[in-house]
Amino acid sequence: MKKVVIIGAGIAGLSAAIYAQRSGFNVTICEEQPVAGGMCTGWKRKGYFFEGAIHWLLGTNPKKPMHQMYKDTGALNDSVKIILREPFMSADWEGQTISFYRDIEKTAEHFLSISPEDKKRIAGLVKDVKKIALFSKPLSDIKGVKTKNPKRPPLISLAMIPAFFTVLKLYSMTISKYWEQFKHPGIRWLFSTVSGNHSAINKLYMLGVLDNKDGGYPEGGSPGMIKRMTDTFKSLGGELLLKTKVKKVNIENGTVTGVTHERGIIEADAVIVTQETIAAMDKLFDPLLDEKWLFRLRSEIKSTVSTFIGIGIRAEIPQSPVPVWKLDEPIKYAGTSITSLGFYNYAGYKGYAPQGCSTLTALLMEDTYDFWKKAKEEGRYEDEKRSLADQISRELCKKYPQVKGKIEVIDIATPLTYERYTGAYRGSWMTILHKGDKFKSYPGSCKSVRGLYFAGHRIMPPGGTPMAMDTGRRAAQMVCRQFGVVFT
Repeated sequence: MKKVVIIGAGIAGLSAAIYAQRSGFNVTICEEQPVAGGMCTGWKRKGYFFEGAIHWLLGTNPKKPMHQMYKDTGALNDSVKIILREPFMSADWEGQTISFYRDIEKTAEHFLSISPEDKKRIAGLVKDVKKIALFSKPLSDIKGVKTKNPKRPPLISLAMIPAFFTVLKLYSMTISKYWEQFKHPGIRWLFSTVSGNHSAINKLYMLGVLDNKDGGYPEGGSPGMIKRMTDTFKSLGGELLLKTKVKKVNIENGTVTGVTHERGIIEADAVIVTQETIAAMDKLFDPLLDEKWLFRLRSEIKSTVSTFIGIGIRAEIPQSPVPVWKLDEPIKYAGTSITSLGFYNYAGYKGYAPQGCSTLTALLMEDTYDFWKKAKEEGRYEDEKRSLADQISRELCKKYPQVKGKIEVIDIATPLTYERYTGAYRGSWMTILHKGDKFKSYPGSCKSVRGLYFAGHRIMPPGGTPMAMDTGRRAAQMVCRQFGVVFT
């Protein structure tokens, strides 16, 4: 039985491990942290659970192609409740609530009721979203792999051809350019927390996913998904080594021979690296790999970096899906400022807060890595976090007077937190598309080293849970192809 070592027990690593183990390989995962999960994680502070990764998940609709991977890996099963927030997002604009619903027709009806003068632009929004909703990422097999049930990319129908022109238009347009076409300032502001330089395809694609009755939240969140995948892997006979940091991938005469970790060497016939790709390039190979696509990846990626806020409150906050509101005065932090706040509210979610209490989370999306790094070096890191926490607390008390004196915890994870915990380049957990950028993917295999493969969110931008899982599946197929094994 051929031996496969996988570096990293995140979504990509567990996916690759499950598929490879099920296909007949002897698989060992080496994970640096004391728990599996990587970027797909959540944590508790003083009895409050903060969901750090999954907010909406592509492929929760059983009719969509990506759902099959969740079933294959145990990430989802029929007993997992899928929560569909409705409305998906709401904003307070000068005493008026403006919302996005999962049904784009319902959103259009709502927009029209508050802004009849935008009738033409609203109709255009519906048309764009309906066209984008025609696209579903297919689940397909790599070329040359043997499978029992082949999955080939579907042929493009004539009905989808007009949709391509819509996609091309949105690729070359920024979000701010798209939304400035609306006359109503509240509708324009609804997505003002998103960087204006990002491609309009980012948010329009999300609306298309929602309109497909997809993009739900699995009850139990990230830890629940990781536990189910871990249990699936172990039930197949796989070995998971926690607190095992790989220091080097061993290569002899252009062929992988295994890995060296802190306590010894594991020999292997193939190695799949699922540690964040750019960090892995710098840390696991000496000399550096001579692979053009790896160097191209480093120069092409545009990282998504955020500061995460988790708040535990000894009071009940009315459940409102992703409430966003404009601030009376900006919050200044990490060398930048924000003029609005938006929180995920987990009221009613079992186990997320003590009885009668509330858990809120927020993502501040500005790239503040350099500021936090300098603050750490100069000894200002904790002071800067406290300043941000105080400002967040002030604004929450203004919005919800009942929370005054009842905020029990404000937990802040900066880009440095993500970097320390996962080793990711600049603490980045996704790749963002800017105006004119196109979806790209990278091979994940190496011409210069036999038996070496890569998987993870960097390999298939923009990343996220389903993309990471798909790259793990593809990496397992590459190993099967190398040794002539039927992929299961």
